[in-house]
Amino acid sequence: MIAADQKLFLLLNADAGAHAWVVDAGHFMAVHAHWLLLLLLAGLALHRWRQQLLRPTLAALLAIALGSLACELIGEIWDRPRPVEHGLGYQHLDPSFGPSFPSSHATVYAALAFSFLLAASCRAVGFALLVLAVLVGVARVVVGVHFPLDIAAGMALGGLAAVAAHALVARFWKRSA
Repeated sequence: MIAADQKLFLLLNADAGAHAWVVDAGHFMAVHAHWLLLLLLAGLALHRWRQQLLRPTLAALLAIALGSLACELIGEIWDRPRPVEHGLGYQHLDPSFGPSFPSSHATVYAALAFSFLLAASCRAVGFALLVLAVLVGVARVVVGVHFPLDIAAGMALGGLAAVAAHALVARFWKRSA
């Protein structure tokens, strides 16, 4: 384990003396942020659902699938234990003993965010989604289910998945036009 990763985890993880609002906010963002995501996307669709949103939405769906698949494959190859399995920090969620690296939550949220960031017409939405992705990633460390490196790797994996998905969608779009 990388010493800096462990130190940063212990700095961010909410310990037994943490204020209840820190744990509650971390729990909400780590587990229920998808509701915020759905509200944001529904608001976007109602506000300006046009043809310009079709490509980034298709790319986002493909990026989420590619990122999730890559995340699962990496987890099968590199079964990194979660912090609680190392006896580190406090876990404020029900125990989860699947592979810690990379974070599938960070991968999915980043894949979605970068898919919209890569579309010139949707960069503001992509930035808002990236902020949400970072908040979810930090929350996963705060509640003790991931190391910071798990989050960083998931974010990078999601970004790479988005780049690949955009290339595939652009290629398909050219053929069908």
